[in-house]
Amino acid sequence: MSQRSFVSRPARPALILGVSVAILSLGLSACSVSTSGTRKPSNGSRTPAASATADTQKQTHIGECFQFAPNEDSDDISVDCNQPHDGEYFHIFDFAGTNIPSDDEFDEESDEICGLIFEHYVGKPVADSTLDYDWFPPGPQTWAKGDHTVQCYVLTKDGSKLTGSARNSNM
Repeated sequence: MSQRSFVSRPARPALILGVSVAILSLGLSACSVSTSGTRKPSNGSRTPAASATADTQKQTHIGECFQFAPNEDSDDISVDCNQPHDGEYFHIFDFAGTNIPSDDEFDEESDEICGLIFEHYVGKPVADSTLDYDWFPPGPQTWAKGDHTVQCYVLTKDGSKLTGSARNSNM
């Protein structure tokens, strides 16, 4: 092997791709989607702290529409997106690690991830949209059972009902 090359020719494209992905990931992790510091949920949303006490989370799917549960001891109610509804799931992800993050850590990470995906799902940045987003983090008991799922959902800024899917709505 020559002194000027530590990687074989066939391995170079994979190395370049890996380095590019690492650089892009670092750049995206430094991005912030909040335009005014800490994003505040809209009037019609549930706060993450209130939903973090839930003991269980039902299996949800991207594009699934729902009505908020009548109380925090019951699950949200899935409905057809053509019916008036409170929210629509647009991204689901898992927190890494074994220790449950603080509320601030949940909020910061969820705001960044949900905010980045919101624009791609709706077709418009949240600052220019009539829609907003929020999330349901896992509760302490579901975290202890290994469920680290965060569910991002879209809702209206004015608290009114959605009347169709928010996907590619440009609302």
